[in-house]
Amino acid sequence: MFPIRRFGTFMSRISLTVLLLSASLFFIFGFKKYLSQTDSQQYVPAGRNLIKKHIHEHHDHDHDQHDVIQQSQSIIRQEVVKLNIDPIESISTLEKRRLLQQNDSAATETTKIGEKTIAVYVHFDLKGAAPKLSYFEQLFPLIRKWGATGVCMEYEDMFPFDGIVSNITHKQAYTKNDIENINKLAKENHLEVMPLLQTYGHLEFLLKLEEFIDVRENPRYPQVITPCTNKTYPILFAMIDQYLSLHPDIRLFHIGHDEVYYFLTHPSCAEFQRVTGIRSQYDLFAYHLSIIAKYIRKKNPNIRLFIWHDVLQNLNMEMIHKYKLIDLINPVLWSYREDMTVEGFASSSQAALFGQYKSLWGASAYKGSTNEIATTSDVRHHYENQVSWIKQLKLYIPTTWANFDGIMITGWSRYDHFLSLCELLPYSIPSLAFSLAAWREPFKSLPKMDIYENKELQKYVQNELQCSSAIHLTAQEHAIKQGPKCKFPGSKIYEALMSLPSLWAKVDEAEFFVDKYVTDLHIKFNYIHVKRGEECLDKLNPVVPLLKQFIDSFRKSMDEVFPPQVAIEWLETYFMKSYRSVIHRYEFIKRAVKEQKAWLPRPIPDNDTLEMNTKNKR
Repeated sequence: MFPIRRFGTFMSRISLTVLLLSASLFFIFGFKKYLSQTDSQQYVPAGRNLIKKHIHEHHDHDHDQHDVIQQSQSIIRQEVVKLNIDPIESISTLEKRRLLQQNDSAATETTKIGEKTIAVYVHFDLKGAAPKLSYFEQLFPLIRKWGATGVCMEYEDMFPFDGIVSNITHKQAYTKNDIENINKLAKENHLEVMPLLQTYGHLEFLLKLEEFIDVRENPRYPQVITPCTNKTYPILFAMIDQYLSLHPDIRLFHIGHDEVYYFLTHPSCAEFQRVTGIRSQYDLFAYHLSIIAKYIRKKNPNIRLFIWHDVLQNLNMEMIHKYKLIDLINPVLWSYREDMTVEGFASSSQAALFGQYKSLWGASAYKGSTNEIATTSDVRHHYENQVSWIKQLKLYIPTTWANFDGIMITGWSRYDHFLSLCELLPYSIPSLAFSLAAWREPFKSLPKMDIYENKELQKYVQNELQCSSAIHLTAQEHAIKQGPKCKFPGSKIYEALMSLPSLWAKVDEAEFFVDKYVTDLHIKFNYIHVKRGEECLDKLNPVVPLLKQFIDSFRKSMDEVFPPQVAIEWLETYFMKSYRSVIHRYEFIKRAVKEQKAWLPRPIPDNDTLEMNTKNKR
């Protein structure tokens, strides 16, 4: 009996254990199902709420949850869209976590040409329309996600200089704390910072001031600093020291040296040449470059220094060896053409010369390289520029340019310090997205095809920018197609500028009628056909409020990204002249049709001389 009782007790314990285990499993699966159901309608933004794509845009609301999950997983598995992290509303917490992990993995992808890994940097030209720090907070995570590994920050007068160069600083310059926060923000997004400081040409922001006239190479033109006087170097060294101080972790430093137009014209140069024996402009260029490079390397021997190639390419090997430039600097070859193979540096002899440096970089463009007063980016042109670079690198990296280490995708805001703003950064984000996509898989390895035919690429960028329809690839499309609605940082500015061609088309249509009946002569001599004037008002009344609405909405959108002076500068450059012309005539017509009851006899004007006053009233 005793063994039987023991056996019964044993079986009871087993039954209890099985029952408890079953209850536990039931509770776990039930709770998991509950989580899936209750969490399915919660919206979790990705990338600080920058990248949003709602699955319900593609599905009827009456589809059940299972269909939505299946469709979302199908989309993720596609080769193109898997690069995009889609915050999907109707999926479980576990699935969301998996998607976020996928996105983190995609963000760390490297760019390879053949077997060579190369860096991809985005350049920000801050000498025009420099955005607020908050804009970089939104943009840096995006460009990292799109494949960038670093940023090149060209601060110019937006850097918080002090000491002997404190007067060159822009009134809205970043503070020292801002620079530190930009560096911190870049680090958080796994982006290395390469600051760019001009140290020879393009020093307009320094040399325009009266106190620095005496160090201009040519006293008439404030573009180039002279190496012929010792006054130059304390100024440049002070600027360099301040850059190094605010970039304590610096590894890469770009010191400019492009477009140096004037040599050996300063009054001190004759004595300088007698003492140094320097005779040619390129000897002077190499001499100055070596002084700047050695100064920086003495401060930090581990810094890799970069300069633009355009003047450097004129130096022969004798000059390069004389100043040991192979060991001091690394060239950045720039070409913004759709076919960069026409550049001199792509020819066999020059290509071989640049292949001897320790490191070699290239520079393409996503904005600011087609026209000094371009307000809209030619996406197709900039994309073709990237494709041309990739094609050339596939040919040269295995042979001539084994030292090629990185591409800098530049975005110029002005052609130089004195010139007008060109394309605004927020407007050019679609161009930047296409340009970065060109360097990523699967697009980098696709056979060359016209951007209009590459629907996968277009869809990828459309998803990334959260646009309602395809991005316009040329500015001409703005005038003939309705623009997409997008949700990327600064997209309201993009949409405003897209709307301008159609807005001016409406104004031009009204003005075409008004031109027939109200000329400059009518305005100047206060003479009008009342009936025709009333008809002109009928044409102008609908469009004048649209112009005023554009100004208000544009300024509001711009002020979210930039200091208020930027919107005013852009409007004064590209909008207000035409606006004032329309309003001036409109106000005259309104007043004249009310006030004019009688008219003087002709001739009008009643004089025999032509006014030739062309003086600027300002």
